[in-house]
Amino acid sequence: MAQGYSVKEFQSYLKEQVEKICSDENLTYDNEKQRSRAFNLWIARLYKENNRYIDTDPEDALLGERSDLKIDLFLEDTNDNVIYLIQSEFTGTSKKSKSANVEEAKVSEFFNNHDNLMDRAWVRKYGNKRAVSYLSDYKKLIEDDFRFKYIFISTASASDRVKEAVQKANRKYEKKNINIECMLYDFSDFKDLVSQAESVEAKIPDFVEFYVPKDQMFIKENPKLTVVTALKANAIEDLLRQHKDSLFAYNIRTYLGEKGINKDIVATAEEEPENFFYYNNGISAVCTDLDIKKNKIIAKKFQIINGAQTVGALKAIEDNPNLEILMRITETQSVGTEKGINEKIIRYNNTQNKITLSDFRSNDKIQLDLLNKFKTLNFKIFGKINYIRKRGDKMLRKGTYNLKLEDLAKIRYSYLCEPCTPISKAKDLWKVGDNGLYKKSFGISNVIEDIISDNQFLNTFLTPVVFYEDILERCKKEAEKKDENRFLKRFRYHFLYFYGLIKKEAESQGIKPASKKLVNDKEYLSNFTDPIFARIVERIVDLFYDEVEKDKYQNAPIRDLTMSSKHLQKLENKIMSRLPKLNI
Repeated sequence: MAQGYSVKEFQSYLKEQVEKICSDENLTYDNEKQRSRAFNLWIARLYKENNRYIDTDPEDALLGERSDLKIDLFLEDTNDNVIYLIQSEFTGTSKKSKSANVEEAKVSEFFNNHDNLMDRAWVRKYGNKRAVSYLSDYKKLIEDDFRFKYIFISTASASDRVKEAVQKANRKYEKKNINIECMLYDFSDFKDLVSQAESVEAKIPDFVEFYVPKDQMFIKENPKLTVVTALKANAIEDLLRQHKDSLFAYNIRTYLGEKGINKDIVATAEEEPENFFYYNNGISAVCTDLDIKKNKIIAKKFQIINGAQTVGALKAIEDNPNLEILMRITETQSVGTEKGINEKIIRYNNTQNKITLSDFRSNDKIQLDLLNKFKTLNFKIFGKINYIRKRGDKMLRKGTYNLKLEDLAKIRYSYLCEPCTPISKAKDLWKVGDNGLYKKSFGISNVIEDIISDNQFLNTFLTPVVFYEDILERCKKEAEKKDENRFLKRFRYHFLYFYGLIKKEAESQGIKPASKKLVNDKEYLSNFTDPIFARIVERIVDLFYDEVEKDKYQNAPIRDLTMSSKHLQKLENKIMSRLPKLNI
């Protein structure tokens, strides 16, 4: 029995959430299009809340109601280079709507959209302005090894035939070595996704068996029967061929493909097979009954709860009979999600999230100093600032500005250096050493200090954050005035760069804005940034947006333009030709 919502509870919860968003956004629940918009907005917020690296604001993720290329939501994870393309349908919340069927044709059309999106001319011909701004660079993102997740979410029910269409699409992309994963969440799956629980009893294999040399087994009988062994890789491959994904019904992270850490797994297996056992964390599994007969292990209701990446990587490794993997199997009463030791085994074995370069820097002395300064220094425009330097740090709500460590790096580097790298190579901002950019992202005069002065903090950390929020607010207003100007937000780091250049140029001419007033006086800030923002908007529209619209730049998507140092220089020449009249 799945924990979380019952069917009736989830129906009520869905309706409640969608109605609330309709009320907040001045939408009409009884209007199908407006209700769908609210549902999509809720989904976008769910993904944003559960993935700190998604860089797309929920409101901006909506591609529109017409000419959306069969895609409702576009979400980008800038840290792991993952793009989420989501299509949804909200059929209602009654028993009747729950019994409705997901249309196979609709699902297949969505999952087979790849070929169309690879054609930039097709995207530009049939997509609305927002869809074009996000998807005209689809081909380049694919070529740059971005991972795409096509996700179809429905409050109707999906037949086995429809689910097979999903698997068919995945097999097609896997065969062609295209980095796309297709997923379908019908009413039941979506309920489980939202409630973070799932009943897996019916999906898992009744039993598995494999042979292990008796001298390579360690058996612990109490309090839970557990066997630890060195298992041959080909034995695991046999399990994978027989049972496929059913082995991982309870693994939080499924196999991600031969990217990131998985490349390291493959490389170690191929180049240092003798050390693979020592380097790799191995596989943890649970079962309901563990029977050990000499060198034969029989495990009923067998589930791999940690190690999906290791198992999946074996698919890319040539057969090596000498390759060994650490395996631990623990007998529990059930592989369900009930409370107690089994629930903790599953949960604790899946808490070792991927470590990023920013994670390594989060405990640096300068980060601790920044944390303290953001806590103790109070500025009127923001009030309290919650500096989130570690994954797992809590987002605070009322009267608090939440500032992520990763965002601060992009903000400061753009302000002090240039805006293209935070868009194209954000991971480089965390690299140390002579050629690393971390010293520019967080240093003072390219030196990482343990403690920075209050004045340095004010001018080179807090001021660009205040400017950044000013830019976001103004871009939002521009989008509200004219929808096609939503693209301006994609240039937010460019705005920030030019805010810094113009401020520096003004100071060289004897016009010195008061830093404390910029971060404390909203009116003073607005007076200073009004002419700057207007100048930048004018030049960006002239030099960039018109080029995209008029095909002067070979149909280049906006993303390409934001990463172009050549076009940055053109823009700089235009903007910095004269200083705008500053109202301070």
